[in-house]
Amino acid sequence: MANEERYLPPWMTEEQVIKNTKEFLQFEGQIKQCIYPNMLASYAEDILNKIESSEIHEVVYGFDMEWPVTFNRKSKKTALIQICTDHSTCYLFHVYHIINLPSIFVQLINHPKVRWSGVFIKNDFLKLARDFDINVTGALNGIIDLGDYTNKVLDFDLSTRWSMANLVQNLLKKDVNKDTNVRMSSWDSIHLDQNQCMYAATDAFISLILYEHLRKFDKENELQIN
Repeated sequence: MANEERYLPPWMTEEQVIKNTKEFLQFEGQIKQCIYPNMLASYAEDILNKIESSEIHEVVYGFDMEWPVTFNRKSKKTALIQICTDHSTCYLFHVYHIINLPSIFVQLINHPKVRWSGVFIKNDFLKLARDFDINVTGALNGIIDLGDYTNKVLDFDLSTRWSMANLVQNLLKKDVNKDTNVRMSSWDSIHLDQNQCMYAATDAFISLILYEHLRKFDKENELQIN
C-alpha cells in the first residue's frame, strides 16, 4: 500500500517493523459464546448493568462481525457478532439463526455511553441494520474507526487507508493470523471450532487494544498542546 509507506514516520519504518514478524497477537481471556436469543439478552443485560452502574461517562469496546464468504455479489446474513469489553472478556454472539435480535441487545449497541472501536465497522453496523431491520443510529454515532483515528493522532494524510493487519504490524510490531481456511470457513454453523472462536475473539480484542495504544499518543498530543 503505497500511501501507507509514504506517510509513515521514521520510527515506524525500521526493518524489524515492516518485515513479516509472525509474532501473532492472540486473545488470552475468557470467551463467552451464545447461540440462543435468551442467552444473548442475558449477556447484553450484564454488559448494560456494568455500563449504567459505572460513573465513567464513556466506555470503549472492541467490535467485529463475521458472515459466510460468498463468491457472488450477494452477501449472506450476519453470522457472528464479537464484542471485547476488556482484556479478559470477549463475547461471541452467534446470530445467524436468530430471526429477531433481543431489544436489550439493540439498546446496548445504541447506548450513548458506548463507543465501538474497529476497522471499517460502519459497514458492519449498516449490514446488521439491514439483516435484522433494526435502528443502529446510536451505534453509528459511537464508532471509532481505527484507520481514521490513526491518521488523526499520528498526523497522516486523511486519505490513508489501513487494514487491521497493517495497523497491528506498524503500531504494535506484531502480526494478525489471517488464516484463509479460518477466515473463509462456515461461520453460519453454530458449532464453531476452537480456531474459529480464537480468530473471532482476537479480532475484537485487537480492535480494543489498538484504540488503547492510539489513545496514549492522543493524550500526549493533548498535553503538548496545553
